[in-house]
Amino acid sequence: MSSASWDSQDLLLILDDQHSTLAEFSAQIVPANLHYSASSDPDASLLAAATIMIGAPDKIVGYLSDAPALKWVQSTWAGVTPLINHPRRDYQLTGLKGVFGQVMSEYVLGWILALEREILAYAQDTSWNQRAPVTVLGKRLGIMGTGDIACDVALAAKALGLRVTGFNRSGHCPPAFESCYTYEHRIDFAQDLDYLLCIMPNTPETDGLVSVELLQALAPNAILLNTGRGNCVDEDAVLWALDSGHLRAAVLDVFNEEPLPSSHRFWSHPKVYVTSHTSAPTNIEAAVRVFAQNLERFLKNQPLLHVVDFAKGY
Repeated sequence: MSSASWDSQDLLLILDDQHSTLAEFSAQIVPANLHYSASSDPDASLLAAATIMIGAPDKIVGYLSDAPALKWVQSTWAGVTPLINHPRRDYQLTGLKGVFGQVMSEYVLGWILALEREILAYAQDTSWNQRAPVTVLGKRLGIMGTGDIACDVALAAKALGLRVTGFNRSGHCPPAFESCYTYEHRIDFAQDLDYLLCIMPNTPETDGLVSVELLQALAPNAILLNTGRGNCVDEDAVLWALDSGHLRAAVLDVFNEEPLPSSHRFWSHPKVYVTSHTSAPTNIEAAVRVFAQNLERFLKNQPLLHVVDFAKGY
């Protein structure tokens, strides 16, 4: 579709309560020549006039069919699956980039160090106990996905001496990675990895990429982390790998069904760490800074940044 362009009748709808952090920060960057309103439950007249929306995809999707004038949606999430799954395509959707790398790096490396250095085990000791020394230096981390978040994690991991390999659709290798593999060579990618991190979008191509075959290719006692989307991981395959002893641990933040049902075996498995989709929460102030960059471009009728390709799903 053509680029979204500004006119004097445009209305920005901030899809959140008027006293929310999102509304307050957004109001600070809206220029005087742009009308705006904030509401967590907009009425029909507001939706009919709205040409720009900012908010969480799971909230916006419920109003897409009621906003006929919509030109542009700015997501406050890294993922946009609810909007991708909606049939409407006659607007520009922009994702949130450059916001999550720091917090994701903290999460991933925090867990790798906690498990590798047995920090959690030491914390539960009730008597003096010195285990054999272990380090992550020289060990291999494979990251499924090489977008901006993955690149930040890769750079942070390299600073600790990890060797980092990437995995993506094209095989293009960003500088943060030693090498990269395509989907067709996913078993070669997984071969002898000490740690496997999934930061993949939810698309048909990524369904079940982490399979029994792929897990078998990892080094013995490998650690799996999934912080992308639940569809990437075959949950039965993970349980098999844990029960067979091939995987040492699985740190799982995202799932096919969320919230994860209380009856799910992951909750009680001694080698599984469930973190309830908290690996990289949105920093609203940072999200609004990204929105402000795009809003300036929109008002100048310039191409927007981070436009989502509906066909690819990201």
